[in-house]
Amino acid sequence: MKISQMTTAQAADVLVRLAEPASSIIHDEGVMKMIETLANDNAISPLKFIADHVTMVVTVLLKDHRSDVFEIVAALAGKTVDEVAEQRITETIKDVRDSWDGDLVDFFGSLK
Repeated sequence: MKISQMTTAQAADVLVRLAEPASSIIHDEGVMKMIETLANDNAISPLKFIADHVTMVVTVLLKDHRSDVFEIVAALAGKTVDEVAEQRITETIKDVRDSWDGDLVDFFGSLK
């Protein structure tokens, strides 16, 4: 569920669940290097951009921060981490798409 569609109480509960894994990801040196690389390489086409950086993104997020990513997806989808880990990947992708929200991105972007 998008955070903008939640009640204040629901959003507070989700933000509490997101705080620790988001902080873990954001404070990782590899993630910071990845963000710098991605920010400096936006002049190419979106498809080439994704192809050029998919290995880096997958490695950093799904190898080094798998439990953090699963917790974030679970919190936003109203599921447990185990449910996310055991569900089909197509369902996880749907959960991410359904919860992607500019308001959530803006909230974390404002924490610089």
